[in-house]
Amino acid sequence: MIGVVLWVAAILCALLIVAAIAVPLAALAWWAGWISAPGVAAPLVNSEPPRPGPFLVYLSGVGDISGEYSTRYEDAMLDALVERVPGLQVVTDVFAYSWANVGLTSEGDLGWFWAWLNAVRLNKRSPLRKVGKLINLRNVLHIAVSADNRYGPIYNYGVAEMIIQGLLRHGYRLGSGTPVTLLGYSGGAQIAVGTAGYIQATLRTPVQVISLGGIFNSNSSLERISSLVHLYGSRDRGQRLGQLIFPARWPLFPATHWGRALAVGKVSFHCLGPMVHSGRGSYLDDNERLEDGRSFMAATADAVAEHVLHLGPGAPAGVVAPTGQGRA
Repeated sequence: MIGVVLWVAAILCALLIVAAIAVPLAALAWWAGWISAPGVAAPLVNSEPPRPGPFLVYLSGVGDISGEYSTRYEDAMLDALVERVPGLQVVTDVFAYSWANVGLTSEGDLGWFWAWLNAVRLNKRSPLRKVGKLINLRNVLHIAVSADNRYGPIYNYGVAEMIIQGLLRHGYRLGSGTPVTLLGYSGGAQIAVGTAGYIQATLRTPVQVISLGGIFNSNSSLERISSLVHLYGSRDRGQRLGQLIFPARWPLFPATHWGRALAVGKVSFHCLGPMVHSGRGSYLDDNERLEDGRSFMAATADAVAEHVLHLGPGAPAGVVAPTGQGRA
């Protein structure tokens, strides 16, 4: 029995190593024109009638498997946002952990494997449930590539193309100047930060990033976009990783993109309350309450809506948008 477990573990480790090598190589191969990806070369056309907006693109955390997959907690929070921001158009069909917007279950020969892992991790009675964490590890590898100064620009450019395509599918009109918000949860914040500069340069409109418990590196986008708002919980240890593992965000290096964005006031912080990173007591928990009676999820939706509303259509690209004070 032990031999079988070790054999399976060895195969899984080998798959992770191959995946780690394949992510940057695939992005480079696409950039060189050796391979094509569905959607990247698609024409920039609107699938829906033009809509006034504003627009928000939601990039989920490392547990995501495709642009069509979401949890009921995420859906509830996004629905609450729509109620708070008149005319808000929410784009959720972009998979942050694929430069070609291809979901895990649609990945050629490995689609069945990721579908099986997802089914296993959702089955609370399965003894193999923890094996489903391989999905998280796979997505973490993509975050690492996005944060890398060598391969990140190419990877982020591909994802930015997919985000723009998503905006157009939902009625965004090129040249309208309608502001765009990228809301990145956990590792999704790294993808948002990495792609925001390309999106603002292409659309020529104000783009802001809202990090919800985000883990992200310094990036040149920070000096070009309108603003970065970092929402966090006082009990969220996960979001602190970004400050620890990325030296470019250390106070010792004020000349980095992060340091310069901080110096000019493009980065703001907003503590939502005693939230943890995920699960019970997290930003999406609708049962836990703050002292003022709001649920954690409602407080999160209030804070995000406040910053979306502050990025008005009159704010020029590259100008810092005003931010509110923390309520928790």
